Amino acid sequence: MADAVLSFAHGAIFLDGICLPGLLTSLSVRGQVRYDLAEQDGLSGKTKTPLGWEDDSIILSLALTSEDESTCYDKLRIINGWFSGQDSSGNPMVLRVANPHLLARGISEVVFDGLESSETDQDDIINASLKFSEHNPPVVKTEVRAAATGAAPSTSAAEVDVDQRLMVDVE
Repeated sequence: MADAVLSFAHGAIFLDGICLPGLLTSLSVRGQVRYDLAEQDGLSGKTKTPLGWEDDSIILSLALTSEDESTCYDKLRIINGWFSGQDSSGNPMVLRVANPHLLARGISEVVFDGLESSETDQDDIINASLKFSEHNPPVVKTEVRAAATGAAPSTSAAEVDVDQRLMVDVE
């Protein structure tokens, strides 16, 4: 595979220019602060010192339906292929993200972190939950800190073109 694209436009998600099958039913992003918890001598409880932020987690929910050209199982097989995709070193792929919601949260790269699927005997639909984790290597974090203390960053997440697509480097 060459570079792959993950985008969020009109409820569609694209990988490598191919629309992932299914109907997008929800998108959520969760971020939280990272704390150092320390016990103080002679005091009960612990002190919490904020250290920064944990990587954000993103969850996309898709409804996979069956049509004449493909079943819900065919669609799940395609998504599972992307989930288990690897770079040249055998590691999960890192995807550059460009989506208005994610850009507003300052997320620029993600890793396909988890895949859950479920079905019932009530219909011919598989519900798939795709989990992504923000990818922010230590080098990038150091560069961001250096930019914040020294020169101003060249662009902010709000200034990035919201029509960009999520790129996956696959070597």
